[in-house]
This record gives sequence, structure tokens and C-alpha cells, in this order.
Amino acid sequence: MDLKGAKGLLRIQAWLVRTDEIVRRGKDAYLADALLQEAGDSLMMKLGEAANRLSRLGVLAPDGVEWRSPLRTATSSSTSTTRSTVSSPG
Repeated sequence: MDLKGAKGLLRIQAWLVRTDEIVRRGKDAYLADALLQEAGDSLMMKLGEAANRLSRLGVLAPDGVEWRSPLRTATSSSTSTTRSTVSSPG
């Protein structure tokens, strides 16, 4: 793996830690805090952009992960916007 790919994976790992911090606060805290929602949206966009970059670099996705989702590919030319949400597990 080249340096760009390794740095990309490290960034994703750090952003997933931040995302987990938001999720652990719970859905009610997330919905009550506009700043937390903006942070969650920003993290989701960063993760998606990083995954696209890694895909273009030819970095193989870990087991169980697809860098490019079928939904993203199918709607990439659409002008509609989808809002990301963070939900707590279970």
C-alpha cells in the first residue's frame, strides 16, 4: 500500500472514533444539538469522500465494507440531496 492509501485509512479510523463518540451520546442528544448534527454530517461526508479516494487509489476495502455503495453510484448524477443521520445501535 502506498503512503496516500495508508494516510487515508488512518484518517478513516480517526473519524470512526469521533463518529462513535457521537453515537454513544444517544439519539436524543444528537437530535437536540444542532452543532452535534453538523459534526455528524461533516464526519459522514468526510468518510464518504475518503472511501471514494481510496477506491480510486485501488486500496482494497476491509472485509464487509464496500467503498462505493450501489445507492451512491445509482444517484451520483441526481440533483437530490440525502441527509446523513447517526443512530445509536440497538
